[in-house]
Amino acid sequence: FKIFFVETSLKKLPKNNHPSEIYYDEQLEKINKSKDENFIPFISYPNILNTLKTYNNFKKNINFYDFGANNLDLYLFLNKNFKNLTYYYYDQPHYNQVIESIKNHSKFQNLIVDNELKVNCNDLDFVYFGSAIQYIDNYEEIITTFIKKKPKYIIIAQTPFFLVKNSQENIIAKQLNLHPAINFLYIFNYILFNDFMKKEKYVLTSNNINRTIKFINFKNFSKKFEKIDMFDLVFKYDEKL
Repeated sequence: FKIFFVETSLKKLPKNNHPSEIYYDEQLEKINKSKDENFIPFISYPNILNTLKTYNNFKKNINFYDFGANNLDLYLFLNKNFKNLTYYYYDQPHYNQVIESIKNHSKFQNLIVDNELKVNCNDLDFVYFGSAIQYIDNYEEIITTFIKKKPKYIIIAQTPFFLVKNSQENIIAKQLNLHPAINFLYIFNYILFNDFMKKEKYVLTSNNINRTIKFINFKNFSKKFEKIDMFDLVFKYDEKL
């Protein structure tokens, strides 16, 4: 079998982890492809359209914040399906610069590039972390930044979690499937992560194994892990907690 991840003894993610680029012409090409009526891009959370459509039945406008958004694929896809969407984009500074240029060129009025993570919206419906939060060392601080705004839902998609018989802290793994690029990421303790969210008044409403990357596996990991896999978790704000 192909090995995707290898457990390490690291306590922190390395600096400049997961370097990558996006390009202006590449994004323009994506815009052109999105005009096809059958356009369905790769999405970290396969159920996102149904989730937003269900929510859209009860609310006229949708404020959607995409942290670690990467390409414009998700914006283009959602924008085709929802006329009442405001989409907030945030990623690395050089990503933001490219997307800001694309926005101005294409006159996307409902696309807001949040260059400094100011989160200037007090009525967020969804905060979306699509295969992103595991690559960030200060992930709790980032999540808390959004929690202060009390978004209705927080989606953690295509993210690795584990269960163990005796509780332990998160582990850091080396990612090998993108060779020659070598990245590092957290594999989160499911119980501790859920407890953290619950303390912030967010209750888990959906929990599904993610198979957007079909052959991904953790077969080389120790049997001490009762469960280890890629998950999609949806949390809902509950002021009663």
